[in-house]
Amino acid sequence: MKVSELTNPQLDHWVARGLELELVTGEDGHEYYHPGHNLPPRRWNPSRYWSQGGPLLEQYHIDLNWDTEGSQQWSASIDPDILAEGRTVLEAAMRAFVMLMFGDEVH
Repeated sequence: MKVSELTNPQLDHWVARGLELELVTGEDGHEYYHPGHNLPPRRWNPSRYWSQGGPLLEQYHIDLNWDTEGSQQWSASIDPDILAEGRTVLEAAMRAFVMLMFGDEVH
């Protein structure tokens, strides 16, 4: 599937795979991770939660721009040649991260 077509839950899942983060599916159908040290599992949503997705912007030097081509979307880029779009900053950035790790498509 093209990274540009991933829904937010799918995108979050592929971010976890890129980070080699182990997730478990809760009874509610959402994916959770264990933050460690006897803390309860937490929902994994880096495309929506700044506490999870925000640090990846800095760590992977993800650049952000708003509507550079009239798309009414955010764009995120990683040098030298990765460019992704999304409705939100984090969605665009997480798409760029997944493209960095796996390319334009995931299987």
